[in-house]
Amino acid sequence: KFGRIKTIALGAAWGVFGAALQTSAMNHNWMICARLINGFGTGILNAIVPVWATETAEHTSRGQFVAIEFTLNIFGVAVAYWLEYGCSFYQNGESAFVWRFPIAFQIIPLLVLFGGVWFFPESPRWLCKAGREDESRYVLERLREDGIESTGKAEAEFQDVRNIVELERKNAKSQNYLYMLLGYKSGKLHTGRRVQLVIWLQIMQEWIGIAGVTIYSPTIFRIAGLTQDTIGWVAGLNTITYTLSTLVCVFTLDRIGRRWTLYWGSVVQGIVLFIAGGLSR
Repeated sequence: KFGRIKTIALGAAWGVFGAALQTSAMNHNWMICARLINGFGTGILNAIVPVWATETAEHTSRGQFVAIEFTLNIFGVAVAYWLEYGCSFYQNGESAFVWRFPIAFQIIPLLVLFGGVWFFPESPRWLCKAGREDESRYVLERLREDGIESTGKAEAEFQDVRNIVELERKNAKSQNYLYMLLGYKSGKLHTGRRVQLVIWLQIMQEWIGIAGVTIYSPTIFRIAGLTQDTIGWVAGLNTITYTLSTLVCVFTLDRIGRRWTLYWGSVVQGIVLFIAGGLSR
């Protein structure tokens, strides 16, 4: 209803509000409520930015665009960790600055995003869906053509987008989350199977434990017997390798495909986890 750009701006503004509440928290109830509020803003951005990226990118580089977005996401996690690690040495970690400053720091990129997103092109697909076909065609021409001589790529893609939007309008009654989940009346599209596949891939991605390792790595390394001085920077190394591993997908998704990238990523991670388990005491 509101478009991708306005939704991204809303997520950024909401994130700024949540981060400000967290930074100014005076007790744990305040912090918990602020975390919940900030989580909504983060959820909005995590949901809409990949959609905008895929709808503006050319079909030959959509995987690369999403991989870049996710790599920058994990890079933010690494920056946040090392920033907090550096602040932990301030006044022997006894000052409120140790945790207030790292939380407040996220406001800076959120403000940059809020101010800069208005210069981004709106999604051609959403423009077409909103009945603004001339704007949709114009955006595609700016994104796909070199401005010197038309190759027809923009017009061909615009016609594809318009046909898909028209098809969605004709089948609007059967377009809801329950039908998508169960694949009801999806025919040869097998919508239910595709949606279930994506859901369970995401669930299994969480089951491998990367979120737990990233969030609770200091506790895990403490249980493993590492000293307090070593735990901090070793846990930080995990965020660096995490960022570098997602960077690999930028160069593989559109070259060797999604399945092979997923397959070899699972194999390599399985081997590493097996070795880590074997060497643990």
